[in-house]
Amino acid sequence: MKKKTVCALALCAALSAGAVPVPVPQLDAPVTLAAAADSFTDASIQFLPLTKRTMKFWDGDQTGELLTSRWTTIDFLGDGFAEIASAIADYNAKENRDAEEANAQMAADARQERAERMANGSPFYGPFERTRDIYVRRADSRVVSFLESVSSYTGGVHGNYGVLGQNFDARTGKQLSLSDVCPKTEGLIAAIIAQLGFDYPDAPFMKSGSTLMQDTVRQWVSDGVVSWTLDPRGVTFYFNPYVIGSYAEGIYTVTLLFSQHPDLFAEYGYGYGPATYATEIQPYLVTRLSDSPRDHRLTVSGDENGITITFGGETIRDACSVRDIRPVVVEVPDRRHYLYVDCFDRARDQRVIRVYDLNLSEPACIGVQPLTLLASPLALEHKRDWYVITNPADFMATSTEREGLYPPDARLRCRVGSDGRIEIIQ
Repeated sequence: MKKKTVCALALCAALSAGAVPVPVPQLDAPVTLAAAADSFTDASIQFLPLTKRTMKFWDGDQTGELLTSRWTTIDFLGDGFAEIASAIADYNAKENRDAEEANAQMAADARQERAERMANGSPFYGPFERTRDIYVRRADSRVVSFLESVSSYTGGVHGNYGVLGQNFDARTGKQLSLSDVCPKTEGLIAAIIAQLGFDYPDAPFMKSGSTLMQDTVRQWVSDGVVSWTLDPRGVTFYFNPYVIGSYAEGIYTVTLLFSQHPDLFAEYGYGYGPATYATEIQPYLVTRLSDSPRDHRLTVSGDENGITITFGGETIRDACSVRDIRPVVVEVPDRRHYLYVDCFDRARDQRVIRVYDLNLSEPACIGVQPLTLLASPLALEHKRDWYVITNPADFMATSTEREGLYPPDARLRCRVGSDGRIEIIQ
C-alpha cells in the first residue's frame, strides 16, 4: 500500500541542546510609530494590474471519483514592464506543466490505491485532492510578490498543506532571493526569533529548554529555504506545519516591518512600500498590517455559518451563510484599514462583497455590496478568472445586481470610498 507522501515544505528541523532566551521587541509610542511608518512609503510607486485564473481537473469512472485538482496562475494586464510580464508568463507555463504532470501521477496513484483496497476488502478513502491557490501580497513597479497555498490528500489520516512565497523584482523580472532583500543574515535571524517570541508567547516552541524555533530559524534563513513574501509594509515569513510546530498548530507567520527594521533591508527600494495598498489575505493565516501597539494582526476565516475576524485584539463573528471567501485588506492614505470579503452568499444566491471597518473599537460589517471580483461567468466551472485589487483608487469588479443601475455581469471600475465602501467610478 502506498504510504502518505510528506510535502517538502513540512520537513522538521533537528532539535539542539541548550536553551537560548528569546528577546522581546519593544514598541514605541503610537505617534512616533506612525511618523516612522510614513517615511517608508514612496508615492512614486505604480500599481500593476493583475488577474488570476483558477483551473479545475477531475478524474474518475463509473465506480466513483479518483482525483479533484485545482490550480491557479497569474496574469499581468498592463503595458510596459516587459521583464516582469515575461517572468510571470514563464511562471505560468511551469505551473501548468507541473499541474499536468501531478494530475496524471495522482490519478494513477489513486487508481492503484483503490484497486489494492478493493482487493483487500477495505474502503477507499478517496478521492485524492490537489489544490494550489495564489494570494497576491504586492504588485507594483518595485515588486511582485505572492503566496502559493498548496495542499494535497493522497490517502491516510489527513492530507498535507503549506505555503511558499514567490517574489520578483518588477523592473528586471528577476526572482528575488531573501539575501537580495535582507542581506544582513545575522540581524535578520535575530529579528525573526524575537518577533516570533513576541507574537506567540504561549506557543509550545517557547517552552523552557526548547531551542527548536531558534535553531530552525537560523538554519532555514542561513540556507535560504525559509518561505517569505515582500509585503506593502514589510517582509513576512511563513513556517509551515512540522517546521517549528505540530500539524495541529498550523502555519506560524511573522512580519518584520520596514519602519521597525530599516537596517535589515537592501537598497534599490526593497525597504519601501506604496503610499496606499491592497493585499490579499489567506484565510486562517495571521497578517500583520502596521506597527501600532494595538496588535494590528488580522485573521479572517469563514464557514457556512459566518465569517470570523480578529483584529486589534478584538474578535467578531459575523453570522451569515457564505462559502468560498476571498478576503482583501486595503489601506488608504490616512492609514485607515478596510476589509473586503468576496464570497458566495447562500441566502442571496449570488456573490457579494461584505465590507468591514477595521478602524473601530472592534471590526464591524458596514455593508454588503452586489459586487464580486469574479471576472468570468459563474457557470464556467472548470476555469474562472478573478480581478486582483492592487490599487485602492482604481480597480475592477463585476456587478451582481439583479435589478438596479448596473446590469448583472457588468464590468465596473471602482475605488475605495471615503467611508471605506466600494464606489463605482464608471
